[in-house]
Amino acid sequence: MRGWGLGSAIFTIIMLAAACDANLGEKPGHGEPLVVYAPVEFEEALIEWFAGSGFAVTLVTGESAALTGKIIDKRDSPQADVLLTSNLLDIWRAGDQGALRPIQGSALEGVPAVLKDPDKTWAAYGYHRLVIAAAQNAGSVRKIDYRHLGTAELAGKLCLSSSRLPINRMLVGMLIEELGVRPAERLVRGWVRNLARAPYASQDELVEALKRGECMFGIASARDDLESLLLMPTNPTYITIDGVGISRHAQHPDAAQALVSWMLSAGQPDELTGSVASNVGIAGWRAEDARLLAERAGYR
Repeated sequence: MRGWGLGSAIFTIIMLAAACDANLGEKPGHGEPLVVYAPVEFEEALIEWFAGSGFAVTLVTGESAALTGKIIDKRDSPQADVLLTSNLLDIWRAGDQGALRPIQGSALEGVPAVLKDPDKTWAAYGYHRLVIAAAQNAGSVRKIDYRHLGTAELAGKLCLSSSRLPINRMLVGMLIEELGVRPAERLVRGWVRNLARAPYASQDELVEALKRGECMFGIASARDDLESLLLMPTNPTYITIDGVGISRHAQHPDAAQALVSWMLSAGQPDELTGSVASNVGIAGWRAEDARLLAERAGYR
């Protein structure tokens, strides 16, 4: 589950009671299915994952931001029990707008502090490191970090995806937190000066451009298909998350709590060696600052 188009669909996944783990207490697969709102790109992996959980789940899929907005505005039908998002900004927004209830139990204690809300309204059930990816024809390169991407020696060699994408909005927010607004803006302006071409609309387009050698360097997530590219982890390491929370208006709050606890216990993240010390939620607080900075810097 660590590595998983617009549209919406509803699938009901009924699991056999025998699939329940004895550690979950009463059999959660009984009764009405839990309604889980999830990004459409997670659909196939979630069906497979939940099939072995012992829970009965109705999976409602669509675009992450749109599903989150429905739950915040109480327009979710069927009414959501659990929200999954493909990025930090959506799950943070749901928590900030009061659309989530606190996650209870010991499962949350096993999640690293930097990957969960201090108020316990959301947590990461998966995370992905950001890396600087280099094309095979980049030649011999020394260790590169985000600052190097803005230096004159890389002029015309950099590609980025759109600043509107959550991965980049989050990164700029974390850079603001670490460096301050003005130094972060100077850094981003350096990136813009070094662009080989206009930012791509999606991460997939960026990765394909790197594979074709249209540019030498780019910022990508380890969840992307980076095969054949040279990867340069950075220190500090920035990360993006897959978020989970329980809807404040869940029809089955106890069963929703059980499902979320199972998800958080099923696969805890490994040690975040070299990661940025700040809680990822900072990027939510900094999202508007990041948007304005990107606009000023001409990062589209």
